[in-house]
Amino acid sequence: MTEVDPKQIDALAAEASRLYAALTDNGRRAMEALRTIDPIVVEELVATFESDDAAAGWLISRTIGFGGSSALDLLAQGEREQVMHVLHHLRYGLCA
Repeated sequence: MTEVDPKQIDALAAEASRLYAALTDNGRRAMEALRTIDPIVVEELVATFESDDAAAGWLISRTIGFGGSSALDLLAQGEREQVMHVLHHLRYGLCA
């Protein structure tokens, strides 16, 4: 086993923190853009996740349910109904 330089770990942790902050900011900007483009999607996101931050996080997270894509990816590809369908299931359950 090789020894790891603590400075390297610190640098990696700082980079991960910077990337996470940039991703979080991207999610917030996506929510703001969607408020203009498709406010109904934003309403459903916020109603489902009960906060803008949680909704923005889900919007940009890659999920198995979307084949490794994010809801934002699907919206960009014109797959609005698939995103709305998943949001409906998350909010009301699979039997609703």
